[in-house]
Formats: sequence, C-alpha cells, structure tokens
Amino acid sequence: SEVSEGADKDKVLDLMEQANGDILTGGDIIVRDPVGVVAVIGPWNFPIDELLLLSLPALVAGNSVLIKPSEAAPRCGAAVVEALANILPEGVVTLVQGDGNVGSALVNSEVEMIAMTGSTATGAEIARSCATNGMKRLILEMGGKDPMVVFADADLTSAAEDAVKYSLFNAGQVCCSIERIYVEEKVKEEF
Repeated sequence: SEVSEGADKDKVLDLMEQANGDILTGGDIIVRDPVGVVAVIGPWNFPIDELLLLSLPALVAGNSVLIKPSEAAPRCGAAVVEALANILPEGVVTLVQGDGNVGSALVNSEVEMIAMTGSTATGAEIARSCATNGMKRLILEMGGKDPMVVFADADLTSAAEDAVKYSLFNAGQVCCSIERIYVEEKVKEEF
C-alpha cells in the first residue's frame, strides 16, 4: 500500500523546483542556498517513501545526501540510493548502512543538516546532539500519541469505520495511526 498511496513524485519535484527559485517580495529577494551535506535517517515502516520525502527536497535544493535506512530494511534503502545514483552526479547521494550507532555517528559528524523519521526517543536524542554540536539544521518526523475526537454531531458510522481503519493501517505501525479515541459523552454508547 505504500506505493499505491504514494505521492506523485513528478508533481512533488516540480513544486520543489518552483519553491527553490529566488522569490521577489517587494524590494527584497529571498535566495535559498544549499546547506551542504544532509544526513537522512529513515524508518523501517515506510522504508522507501520516507527516504524519498526527506532526500528529494535536500537534493533539489543542491545538497549532497547521506542516506541511512533502517537496519530492519537495508535493501529498500539500497534500492533508493541506487535509483538516485543512476540519475545524479557521482557522490551526490551515498548509502550508509548500520544500526543506531551508525546513525549516532552520522548525527555527530560534520554534516550540516539531519533529517530523520523515527521514534520520539531517538528524535529527542538527535535534537539534543544537534543543539550542542553547533546548532545543526534539523527536520524530525517522530511518532506520536494520535487521538481521534468524535463529537455528538459526527456521522458515527463513518467515525467508527475510520477508527478501525486508521488504527490498523499498516498494522498500526504509522506515526499518525489512531491510538486513543475521545467520544463526546452523549454518543459514547452509540459509537
């Protein structure tokens, strides 16, 4: 289902290219410059889409990217890097394989930016490290405790179907899957 529900990559690239250009605002010009080397650390549950969603903007902005896939899905990461390497200049994208120790080494290396999708605990460690090592740029997409709220005027049948669908999507292993449900008291039993 990751591929069937994935974003249209051509449209995403077009939007990124448009956004990457100089912007005129009155008498000012905003120019976006590449930051250098970006380390992308991916999750195991969406091992292709998440690597691309973090890598493509960095690449379009003119950065080089080090991609470290989850150690639970190393071949997916290798496939992403191979596909990108086939269309990019040599050395622009590099594969780095390994466990959390390798990820930690990347975070504490001389890269200018970290982009990571993963757990809240890992994200907090990365944020602390980036703050104490020269305030590296940072993008984090971390797991959460995502609630669903059902009010009395909701379509309760649709709400119940959505509660099941979105709590079990990808076996519940999605950072935005429904983990708890709050239902307005007067429709609690009916829901």
